[in-house]
Amino acid sequence: MKHLETSYKTHDGLELYLQAWMPEQPKASVLLVHGLGEHSGRYAHLAKKLTDAGVAVFTFDGRGHGKSSKPSPTAYFERYEDYLKDIDALFGKVKNYVPGIPAFIFGHSMGGGMVAAYCIAYKPKAAGVILSAPLLKPAEGTSKGLIALASLLGRLFPKQKVMEVDANLVSRDPIEVKKYNTDPLNYHEKVTARTGHQLLRMMRFIGENTEKFDLPLLLMHGTADGLTNPDGSREFFKKLKGSDMTMKLFPDFYHELINEPEKELVMEEIVGWISSRQ
Repeated sequence: MKHLETSYKTHDGLELYLQAWMPEQPKASVLLVHGLGEHSGRYAHLAKKLTDAGVAVFTFDGRGHGKSSKPSPTAYFERYEDYLKDIDALFGKVKNYVPGIPAFIFGHSMGGGMVAAYCIAYKPKAAGVILSAPLLKPAEGTSKGLIALASLLGRLFPKQKVMEVDANLVSRDPIEVKKYNTDPLNYHEKVTARTGHQLLRMMRFIGENTEKFDLPLLLMHGTADGLTNPDGSREFFKKLKGSDMTMKLFPDFYHELINEPEKELVMEEIVGWISSRQ
């Protein structure tokens, strides 16, 4: 397995950190999109599983995240549509770098929401999509008034820090929680008003256009996820009309499925699903 690192200049002049893990002879490829506040390096163990199965893994630190944000992560971005443009450009690079093999897209949490929105808006030629605990619906009990306030703050005070993420809800494994909390490439402060508003816009776009999602799908969510709403996944899945659609709910699992105590089971599910569609 080879590990590659490089960078990419976005349409609006940002420099994003890219990395890839390459098997000797790739049989498939996957573009991996990480979640809010984290970074692509946290998926090295999943990349190892995939490359062992002959799948080339390409990923990046999103705008405002990880090594793409200097001097430190901010988890800030102006428009979710810019994130979709980044995904589109990088998925094109993946298919050009390893042509002639099935190309998949994986998105976790916010990255899952971005991938869902991307697939609806851009209709990419992907062999399949994996959504892990995707951000598709606001948390239970979020009022319309709070959503309206987020919209106002996002416009007037975009960098005001408003929304706290409870790291204890990342995993049931305390070791994973500690690793998350001590990782300097993770963003550990409150999420800004602008980012929060853009995520609400993204979710609204997905909710209004779910029926347009028509790629083969593996949708996974933990039923005890306190960071992204499992009902969002249930409602999204019910609206889908494609024939190759699978939803897998993991009873009592928290948010980061590949960092739960049963992570081997989850990663086997991902590798098996991709392998069966090569």
